[in-house]
Amino acid sequence: MTFSVPAADRATAVEELRTRAFPAQRVRTGTVASGPAHHWAELSRTPVWDGDVADRAAADERAAAERLALSRELAARWEAEPQTVGLGSLALREAEGEEPAEPWRLLGRSVPDVDLWHMDGRWIAIGVSGLPADHERVLVAVVTGADPP
Repeated sequence: MTFSVPAADRATAVEELRTRAFPAQRVRTGTVASGPAHHWAELSRTPVWDGDVADRAAADERAAAERLALSRELAARWEAEPQTVGLGSLALREAEGEEPAEPWRLLGRSVPDVDLWHMDGRWIAIGVSGLPADHERVLVAVVTGADPP
């Protein structure tokens, strides 16, 4: 998907992932990677930063706007506001020897914060990956049955 995809279309994709069964083994289909307790979807991506600070700022703003639009669309559909949760402590806890379950380990390594819902026994997280600052930005949706650490 590209940034021209409407938030409503992305929300439909997230809704489909929310109800999809988790596979017994890791599989990847297109932009969706799934495992025994999660689905990780790449909904859009920005180019890798080429050194132009203005381009980086514009890409960051665009990714943030896409995340906000998707979160608002999901909140309206589900009639539930998300909780915004910072994930910085996950990387620190992992560095101290804790082993968070997937997909939380990968989220903690690549996404600074997420908009998070808990519905029907599943956690739905929307965020923008791209740590460190010189990496491309990817709007991700993660659905998991694993509780946050």
